[in-house]
Amino acid sequence: MKKVGLIIVVMVGIMGVFWITNVVNQTPHDEPKRAVQIKKMKQRKVKKLTTTASAAVVLNRDTGQLVGTKNGTQPLAIASISKLMTGYLTLEKLAMTDMIKPSANTVKIGEEPELAAVPLDAGTTYRTGDLLNAALQLSANDAAIALGDEISGSQARFAKLMTATVKQWDIKTAKWYNAAGIRNDEMEDDKVNAPNNAENMMSAIDVAKMSEQILKHQPKIIAILGQTTSTFNGTTQASNFSLMNNYFSQTKYQVTGGKLGVSVKSGVSFVGFFTYKKHHYVTVVLHADQYKNLAAVFRETKRILDEAV
Repeated sequence: MKKVGLIIVVMVGIMGVFWITNVVNQTPHDEPKRAVQIKKMKQRKVKKLTTTASAAVVLNRDTGQLVGTKNGTQPLAIASISKLMTGYLTLEKLAMTDMIKPSANTVKIGEEPELAAVPLDAGTTYRTGDLLNAALQLSANDAAIALGDEISGSQARFAKLMTATVKQWDIKTAKWYNAAGIRNDEMEDDKVNAPNNAENMMSAIDVAKMSEQILKHQPKIIAILGQTTSTFNGTTQASNFSLMNNYFSQTKYQVTGGKLGVSVKSGVSFVGFFTYKKHHYVTVVLHADQYKNLAAVFRETKRILDEAV
């Protein structure tokens, strides 16, 4: 019995030494392999997109990786895509039950026939939540301006807040003039010290980065953007999302939200949020075609998704 016990102890000791030696020998060989794999994943080639739009980007939200781009670093006018930042700052700074009385100038902006508006009435107060829905779901310029004024007191100060906010996200191409994304001369009496044709600008890559940060810090914004109808002051109408949903429901990509940007200068642009094969993407298409050609911006968004994912 003593011999048997001694043999067992010796065998266990030998096996232990073998196991320790094996682990030690594996470590320096396995770790470099893992490091190489991670390095390869991070260095995955970014696809060149062939869209007819002036600029475009596809960003994988799950990995933070840029998977496709065209002219991604050039600053371009972003029009009402600006309202994503206005929506974010509203959620950060105001309570949805706060009451806001728009200025006479804001009401005047809403009366311009070429500008999307709710419109607002002089002397009437509105819930912040209702104005936010109008700005994001209907792209109402007067609602966005009213929110910016309420947060900062003027469009000039709100533009400075927008600039300071995106700088924290390492966004360097942004130029902000107002909360709505309309031209400076369309701001009536609330113009900032800039040329009349000045518009909010940003590169496509920075639009994607901004959008990702907004979704990360204020995820509830996606629920606001993803409504097919919008009700304001007792009137219900189809939202901008209904246009996106109608188009992409015929494709393999699930759109969960987005923001259109339309102006005479910039044509039609779009930032979209998509799910495909359990992955989540941000797409940006800037200046897809002429003013109001919404079909073009959705077509080009599908094109870049086809190419990148």
